[in-house]
Amino acid sequence: MKMREAKHDKLPLEIEEAHPPEWLSETHASADLGYIGYHPPRPRQEEDILTEANVKNGLHLPTPVSAETWGAQDLVKNRFSFENAVSELEDLMNQIFARRAEAVPAIPASTFRMPLRVTLNDSKRLAWFADLANPEVPLQKLSKSVPHGAKGHDLLDLLHSNNVAIPRAVWFLRVFGANEVAGLRHKPTYDPMQYSVEWANVVTSHLKKQLGDIVLPSAPRLGLNIKQTFKGVLSDPETRERWISRFTYSLELLRSFYDEGLVDNRTFLSWLVLQMCTCSLAQVGFVARLADVYLDGIVSCRALTRPFVDACLVKITEIRTTTAREYLTNVEAKLKSFLQRSCLVLPDAFVSPRMWITHAPLLNELLNRDLSGPHADRSNEVVSHLLAENFSDIQKRNDAMWFRNLPPRVLARLTEAVTDVSRLNSIGPTSDLSTFPYFPSTPSSTPSKLFTHKLDRLLTWAVTPLQYGDHRPYAAVTLLRRHRARAARRVLDADSGVQDMLFAWLDAAPRAHLPAVALLFGELIREGMFEYAAYVQRLIARGEQGLSYAEEGEGSRHRDFMTWIPLHGSTAAVINQRRVTLYGVRARGTPEESNEREMRREVRLLLPELFSVSSESLDATQTLGMAPSLTTCQILLGAPRYQVVRTIRQWLLPILLKRLPGHLEDPATHAHILPTYCMSVSLMALAKCYRAILDLSLAILEHPCAPECLVILVETLRRYTTIWASMDVQKDITLALYSTHQACKARGLLSRVLLNLVIEMDSGRYLDITARKAIEAEISGYALALRPADSSPEAVPTHLQEILLLPNDPRPEAGSMLANSLWYRYRTASDWAWRVWDNTFASLRVTLPAPLDPTATRARALCYANFLNHVDQHLPNGLDEHIYQWLVGPGIAELIAIDGNAWNTVTITLLCLVVQGVLSTTTVLRGLVYPLWSYALSDNGQLSSQPSDVYLRAAYDIFSRLVLRTEWGAGDLLPPVDFIELQRIIARRQDVFYEPHLTLLVANIPTLVFLEHSTHVPEELRPLSAAMRQAVCEAVEFRKGIYRDLNAARDAFEHSLQYDTLDESLVEPLMDALRLILNVARTDTATIGSSEWLDTSALLSPWKLAATAIEVQFSLKQMGERLALGTPHTHGNTKVDKLIAQFMHHHMSTEEADFVAEMARGVGPTIACKFVNTGFLCIASILDSAQTPLTSKGIQEVVEVASEQLRLLAHVVELVRDDHTPLPSVDSVAQDKFITALAGKIEAFEALIMHGPTSHTDIQPSQATQGAVLMVRLLQFNLGCKGMWTPKTRSLSNNLCSSVFNLTLAHGAGDYLNTAAFPLFLDTFMYLLDEIAYDTKIATSELFRNYPQIRLVDLPSDMPAEYRQQLRGFLPHPPSSEAVADLAYASRDASGQLVVGAAVVNRPWEWVENLGDPIPDAKDDKQVEDQHGRKNAAIVKNTSAMSLELFSARATGDAIAKRTGDAQADSSAFLFQDNLSGESVFARDWMETRVDLVGEATNGPSRVRGEEEDEVGALPSFAQNMGGTEQRRKPSPASSVRSRGSARMSASSSRLQSPAGHFSHVPSTRSEDPIEVDKAGTSSTTSSNRQPKRKASILSISSDGIEIVEDVDKSSQPPAKKAKGKAPAKPRAKKK
Repeated sequence: MKMREAKHDKLPLEIEEAHPPEWLSETHASADLGYIGYHPPRPRQEEDILTEANVKNGLHLPTPVSAETWGAQDLVKNRFSFENAVSELEDLMNQIFARRAEAVPAIPASTFRMPLRVTLNDSKRLAWFADLANPEVPLQKLSKSVPHGAKGHDLLDLLHSNNVAIPRAVWFLRVFGANEVAGLRHKPTYDPMQYSVEWANVVTSHLKKQLGDIVLPSAPRLGLNIKQTFKGVLSDPETRERWISRFTYSLELLRSFYDEGLVDNRTFLSWLVLQMCTCSLAQVGFVARLADVYLDGIVSCRALTRPFVDACLVKITEIRTTTAREYLTNVEAKLKSFLQRSCLVLPDAFVSPRMWITHAPLLNELLNRDLSGPHADRSNEVVSHLLAENFSDIQKRNDAMWFRNLPPRVLARLTEAVTDVSRLNSIGPTSDLSTFPYFPSTPSSTPSKLFTHKLDRLLTWAVTPLQYGDHRPYAAVTLLRRHRARAARRVLDADSGVQDMLFAWLDAAPRAHLPAVALLFGELIREGMFEYAAYVQRLIARGEQGLSYAEEGEGSRHRDFMTWIPLHGSTAAVINQRRVTLYGVRARGTPEESNEREMRREVRLLLPELFSVSSESLDATQTLGMAPSLTTCQILLGAPRYQVVRTIRQWLLPILLKRLPGHLEDPATHAHILPTYCMSVSLMALAKCYRAILDLSLAILEHPCAPECLVILVETLRRYTTIWASMDVQKDITLALYSTHQACKARGLLSRVLLNLVIEMDSGRYLDITARKAIEAEISGYALALRPADSSPEAVPTHLQEILLLPNDPRPEAGSMLANSLWYRYRTASDWAWRVWDNTFASLRVTLPAPLDPTATRARALCYANFLNHVDQHLPNGLDEHIYQWLVGPGIAELIAIDGNAWNTVTITLLCLVVQGVLSTTTVLRGLVYPLWSYALSDNGQLSSQPSDVYLRAAYDIFSRLVLRTEWGAGDLLPPVDFIELQRIIARRQDVFYEPHLTLLVANIPTLVFLEHSTHVPEELRPLSAAMRQAVCEAVEFRKGIYRDLNAARDAFEHSLQYDTLDESLVEPLMDALRLILNVARTDTATIGSSEWLDTSALLSPWKLAATAIEVQFSLKQMGERLALGTPHTHGNTKVDKLIAQFMHHHMSTEEADFVAEMARGVGPTIACKFVNTGFLCIASILDSAQTPLTSKGIQEVVEVASEQLRLLAHVVELVRDDHTPLPSVDSVAQDKFITALAGKIEAFEALIMHGPTSHTDIQPSQATQGAVLMVRLLQFNLGCKGMWTPKTRSLSNNLCSSVFNLTLAHGAGDYLNTAAFPLFLDTFMYLLDEIAYDTKIATSELFRNYPQIRLVDLPSDMPAEYRQQLRGFLPHPPSSEAVADLAYASRDASGQLVVGAAVVNRPWEWVENLGDPIPDAKDDKQVEDQHGRKNAAIVKNTSAMSLELFSARATGDAIAKRTGDAQADSSAFLFQDNLSGESVFARDWMETRVDLVGEATNGPSRVRGEEEDEVGALPSFAQNMGGTEQRRKPSPASSVRSRGSARMSASSSRLQSPAGHFSHVPSTRSEDPIEVDKAGTSSTTSSNRQPKRKASILSISSDGIEIVEDVDKSSQPPAKKAKGKAPAKPRAKKK
């Protein structure tokens, strides 16, 4: 009962009032007209009145207008017909905007106050810092005041000990610093960044103090028996953890300091660079980690990058030389990365000749290498390409300033021989003796006198020792046989006359030519042109005495001929006749028989595998010092040719033909049989039994053999091609080779060397057309298969890392697999083989951490040689041409830079490639050896980082092994290491002595003479030059090649010299060298110019007349040139200073300058210094004598004279410029005079050029540029001299820097724009800056000394963009603070135009973090509530350290809508936000009129509730991503237009449809899908009857996805604001 009464007490119940949604706006701002689209129930509304009609028929409200027919178009059209309709509408809108702007409240004044500093006791201060470290305590509570106390390092340590979070610590330190500078802000000299400099010194000293704790133990001192203990900071776990924590905290603070400008970036980065220069190896890891973070700031300025790069190079070198390198691998890799990144960003930092000379090999290793790997992307290839390009440019620029770009000499070509002997000597491997023009073409019945002389000359040429070549007897016999065959067709009895002439010639032949005569007549007997029986009968018939050895006294010469001449194919009767004639009828045994048994014994020992000699017998022979080599066959090689031919042809050759063929196919046996074949061929060659070699080789070709054996056979046949041509058996060899090719083809083998030899031997003469075309097609097909055509081949990366790692692969087939992989990947690229070799060489020259022993070095070289051999097999024309292109390109520059250990590896690799046939001997000589010889002459020590004796000794060794070596040494690690390798090298040696390679060899003989007499070549190498030159000149193959064309040899020798630059002391050595080449009398036999000399030359053999004529011509030309020059070298014994002064004061031409330079080449540093000092004085006098002001004539005179003298000085000091020879020292007097004159002229050219061309002078811009270029080239040369930094030079250095930089600017734009001069001036400027830095003591402030202090905007406006970017690194270090980047103070003038003022200066100590507003009380809330209790937009507060007044901020009146989490409600609320300041009308219309066609097509009647069922009614809906839910959107037709807000959308709010929408045919019914107005309903019938309409309510994309840019009047728009201080106008952002 009581409960019921209590319930009745609360009656009547309160009536519930309906309230509109929070986002719904009022219809009118002041009048109470309700809300738009909101109609809540009210008392006594018409709907609540129940009438009979309403109950029966329903409520029907009359429509105010006819909805079907009424529209406002007529009213609007009528209104717009008035003349001022548009202007009135515009005025209306302007009034609306004006009233709207008046209603917006103004920005209040700044209320920010900096926290004050107070003094607290210890307990309160500790409590304050504890609160600072506590993240739960808001900084607003602590911002009223900060404690005063600790400073500097103590303050930083206090923050670390309290473990204060970095943002809170930075806030405290900023407030602390702001109080420090509070009293200085109102001073006129106040610099907002000055305290940043001081604080940078505090922070860097704090870091340096921590780094100082990292020390290395001191090395024990000898003789001190004191026990030393070392305990580092990092050795103990406790101290290490404490140090790391402290250092890490300091680095985190530093990161914030650096980003916000609390430390001066220039001061800090300068300290960091200097710390890299001075730190120890124990500290370099920490400094490198620090540098990695701030590398972007370092590489933005060359003043920092150049010393940083130098320091990194020094540290890498130091790491590589320390024993702890294995522990510093990561540090070394990091330093390498610094160098590569610096090279990519600022390659000018590497343009420093001093640094280049010191670290060129290391830079080449780091920058000029492939960074790509097997799993690398294309970006690595791009980086490698950029690094290679930058490195090449750096190398060229440094070499240019170091005067390394001296022009090379040009050699002459050969000429044609015109005499009979020269024609005979011209017979070579390609000669066709069937058409060789020697004998008369019309033979007669009786031999003519001309034919007799021709035959006598031919036979004498075949046997005389004054001519060279074993082919001569065969060529003579073939020519005679060919002539006899032609004569036999016309003359019946042609043989009888030839027999008589041959007998007559033999009757007069000297005994000294006995072996050659025996060979010649043995071939004549074999060809049937000389009858041995008739010859013996004729001797007996004329009663020749001394034919038998039984007769006493001196024997007849014919007895020797009969003993030596072999009998090829003779009958037993002829052999018996010879035996009886020589030894008598009763002789049972002859010395020849016992001699042949000894020869067979030697052969058995030489070929133990062939005869199965017992190991005991072989060991006994080796013990006696008789190793099985060709030197043990002394009896065989010294026996008469008759016995030699019998032993080889009738005994050895049949055994070889029985044992060798058929056994070379099996890999298990050919390894033993192949040495036997090679040894047999060599023995036959020494015995000159070349037909036996041919028969054996052709017999083996008829049987299948392994590819390795086939290569040896082909090389053997190619080795003696001249002899085969002289024998006229080229057709037989060609057909045999073609048959072998067909057999190999049937077995599936294809030998490139075999095909090449077939084409070479055929020469279009022996094979039929079908066979020849088939071979050519196979070669073309083979080439196409190896390199298929591709219009877009894959680019080969510069660096192939897998090649460097090849030696680490233990698999035997690693080289083959790598070659296959590279070929398959880059086979369509034309330069892939070049890249492979370039990377292989880079790998060979890599300095390993630990030096390898000789065996390991050989194994490493053989690994790369095997790899290159497989690469060669994948190339159509082989690897040879690619290696040669590399050698003539960057090869020599890289070869001269490697050390002796690398040379050992490279030498073994090159020799192995020659042995394997991958590389030709001629390529090595013309691409490597000859250039190194010439380079050694021009290398004055500064052209290479290695001494000249390193690469010169290697060149000598390679030349000796390839050209001169005839024996192989046991135990030698360099090829040849066995007999087969020796024979293969000898086989490839033949090309050196044929054209065009012989011309190059002859042309380099004077180079050997110069090296022999050059004083700058090491003493031990000079005799080696002479011995090597003599050995090569005495080689039979060399002299055979020389006599093949004597005039061409003379031209090559003569044109390699310059008469006007030839030292008189070298005339006689050169003459002796030429005589040694021609094999004529030397100087010590008959002196040139004496009366005996002409007589001696007249008494020479007729076979030397051509050589003597060449010698006379050369000598007379030498004397004539010396007389024409006035014998300038006759004063060579006078005082050096007087002679140098005479040369320097003489106006020399280019040839004369080269002549003086050649004379002074290699004189040593002392004489070079005299040249330099005298040259500087002379040039100074020339510069001083020039007219002032400058005139066109004066500039021309200075350029002509000074340029030649500079050229002379460059040649003189060329040799002494290396690391091991001191630079030429300059006398202070000469330096002061020179630099004073030079600085004056540079300033004169600066004034001339800076003023531009005028009508008052006759100097053209090109002439002024030429003169200025010469001046800076003189300055470059002077900077490379030692002792040039005198007090006078130091005083002028600042002006020189300014003048050179002004010249750089002048030639980078305007009338003097010059693409060649600009980089030259800029490089000189960098060279001068670096040398000044080396001369002075480096300090933090000195890094930027003499760098230009101009702004980037002050550069000429017409300067090219690349020049402007290049100069950017020389300008003052730009501030890195993003807060003031590209900001400037601006104001508007009276006309309303914006005037830009000074740039905004960063004030990091005044702009304190904004801690936000405290939580407001209800009474402090200034927001106004409406009659329904809803709050309006808040006012803008100005409470941050950066006042909004700085940005001319103003309120827009647009409030930021509050997000409710309901996508439909938020989308509807968007329609009631005008956002006039944030978007345009067109953008608004675009977003509101989008139609979600996908939603209309997929959403069906399954939707439970429609928008029209809501009490608010149908409102527009936007499918957005609200509250992290995923929404499917239809892409806008203008999807390419993106708004600023779309870039900040989360990953879940993608503009693309979900992938499920493309594959699912079932409509989605997710709760987060937007509600479709037109699809709402509860029945399918209602839905089907409803027609889809285009409404803004089904917009399928976010409003942030659209941005329409309009050309809005700038005056009506608010000025640009700082993002930190302006109130954003975005409708979707949260309200603050």
